[in-house]
Amino acid sequence: MNKSAFATDSSVLNILVLEDQGLVRAGMRELIKIYEPRARIFEASNYVEAIALLEDHLFQFAFLDIDLKGERTGLDVLHYLREREMETRAIMLSGCIEKDVVLESINAGACGYIPKNISNDGVFRHALDTVFQGGIFLPEPVLWEGLNVDRSVAPLPEISLESLGVCGRSAEVLVYLCQGLANKAIARKMDIGEGTIRKDYVPKLFRIFKVAKRTELLFEVSRRRIKLPNL
Repeated sequence: MNKSAFATDSSVLNILVLEDQGLVRAGMRELIKIYEPRARIFEASNYVEAIALLEDHLFQFAFLDIDLKGERTGLDVLHYLREREMETRAIMLSGCIEKDVVLESINAGACGYIPKNISNDGVFRHALDTVFQGGIFLPEPVLWEGLNVDRSVAPLPEISLESLGVCGRSAEVLVYLCQGLANKAIARKMDIGEGTIRKDYVPKLFRIFKVAKRTELLFEVSRRRIKLPNL
């Protein structure tokens, strides 16, 4: 299997765009080029094409349309990424912003969720800018509902992980958690015991962010507009 360019040229970002509508793909391609000039974009219109590309290349980002024509969806591609413990940051695209669909995507390991029916072009551009800067973008209505907090509380200003006391290996664990990796997979990547991840690092992060589960952790990372480091 030839996994080319990604590891040898840090100036290039391989980005997969899975979208069954050609015009939407073209629009995504142009917007991505604006916000990430280093992007080398690979396009797929269905599950089979996406998997073929994933088998031949390493991708830093994958924009996956959930609502594909056919039996397989973008969520199936997301499951493929996570089952193989790939570090690709997956951002889901969908015309639906129902809370259950967003939560399913986040629980499956997505790092963001961008509604395709955003009427405000500025919001869509902000979404792209957020994910390329290492943040997590979630639709605001679902974000507030998922956090179960008063909407009169304004989003927090952008803060750094260091200011929260998250650095070193704790920051590394946070990145892997936001990539949807299981504790066992994180432990293998960091060459430490799974128990250390489960009993030490994860509870520490939950305490810092004042959450009780992973989904809430990603919601907090999004609300606080935290940029995740590149590993």
